[in-house]
Amino acid sequence: MKLRPRLNLMTGTINFVPLVNVVLLLLFFFLVGSSFITLPGIVVELPKSPFGISVPLSNLIVSVFLEPEKNEFPSNTATKRAALFYINDQEVSLDELKKMIPLLASQHPNQMVIIKADKEVPQAYIIELTNLFLAQNFSVLLATQPNAEH
Repeated sequence: MKLRPRLNLMTGTINFVPLVNVVLLLLFFFLVGSSFITLPGIVVELPKSPFGISVPLSNLIVSVFLEPEKNEFPSNTATKRAALFYINDQEVSLDELKKMIPLLASQHPNQMVIIKADKEVPQAYIIELTNLFLAQNFSVLLATQPNAEH
């Protein structure tokens, strides 16, 4: 008895077009299905708090932090660093910010303002910012970072 295999090897080229189509469709569906959250690119080390609430992202995020230390002249005296203000990743001075707040209030009535203040920023700046926004009927929320141990 002579046994012959019934399986024949296929010859020819492999068509990768359907495979590429499937990969691109999967990529498209993952991109459309994922949620994109835009966060400001300003890195601020927020103070920690065990209490917090979940808030939808506001159109108005004000970031405050101190300018970086300059170690050009080594000395033991602490130099006063200026505060830097950003509105949605755009740097503004305190005077410009004071002029912008009434305009923002007219464009976005009853808007919530999230103040992201670095933990090293003096409290006077935070209070002044809060008062400026509250005077224009904004809701103000101070951003904090959750404690790691909870």
